[in-house]
Amino acid sequence: MSNYSLQSPHCHLYRKFPQPFATFTPIFVALNIASSITATLGNALILIALQKESSPNPPSKLFLRCMVFSDLGVGLLVQPATVASLLTALNQGWNLCVISDSIWNFVSIFSSTFSFATMTTISVDRHLALLLRIRYRQVVTIKRARVVATLFLLLSIAVCMAVFSGVNAFIILNTIMWSSWLIISTYCYTRIYLSLKNHIQAQITPQCQPKGISALQLLRYRKTVSTTLWVFATMIICYLPFGLVWIVHAAGSESVSLMIMSYFATTLLYLNSTLNPLLYCWKMREIRIAVKEILRNLLLNLSCV
Repeated sequence: MSNYSLQSPHCHLYRKFPQPFATFTPIFVALNIASSITATLGNALILIALQKESSPNPPSKLFLRCMVFSDLGVGLLVQPATVASLLTALNQGWNLCVISDSIWNFVSIFSSTFSFATMTTISVDRHLALLLRIRYRQVVTIKRARVVATLFLLLSIAVCMAVFSGVNAFIILNTIMWSSWLIISTYCYTRIYLSLKNHIQAQITPQCQPKGISALQLLRYRKTVSTTLWVFATMIICYLPFGLVWIVHAAGSESVSLMIMSYFATTLLYLNSTLNPLLYCWKMREIRIAVKEILRNLLLNLSCV
């Protein structure tokens, strides 16, 4: 696969498979438009709700905001760029196709890299909360959390620029990076699960003892871990088909069936940005209450117009 196909996948695929591309394009356009609207509205609601919700843990709230901003970017930028790229390829506007494809490719790579990096950071954050206990707030500060978020922002931009270094270098970099993040997240959640299963109950002591964990603290911690684990599992499910198709494609295989699977896999990947706000509302009571209040006020204002 050439650099051109990496930076202009829709143009490349249309020229190679014009008939099936033209057949399935309206389906993918419709799915991405619908998903773009739901992702934008859902994540905008979550951002507003986070402004109203007073979190006792600012670093965790910052990382959650980063996830929501990334998902909002998918709805506002990535999916519209995908639709534009598909339509320009379908209408054989090759100059516009290359431009829209490049924009789509870069914002998609940036968003997915930043999302997965943030999700990995959240798993590490939850593991440190269990490991450090009362020292957690002294170690994991909002200032350090902002530094980490900024570093991941710069890393995501650098990964986008790595496209120009060649396909092989880009694939190797992403394989190492994503595999490392997956291993780190899996390790953190495994350690958390084992600790909660085998040790936490034995470590509960009265709140007056500074090194203990109260029953209320344990309950809150388990709820936050449950939420982040659901988000992590959903991300893996949505990203895995795309990763598998990408590996096959990168190996040099190109066919009509692979092209169709790649678009379905891409649509599923973007659907993750719609599912996350639903998970936040389901698993986080404070967010759910805030969202209901926002919608109630919105309906009241509309009824008064």
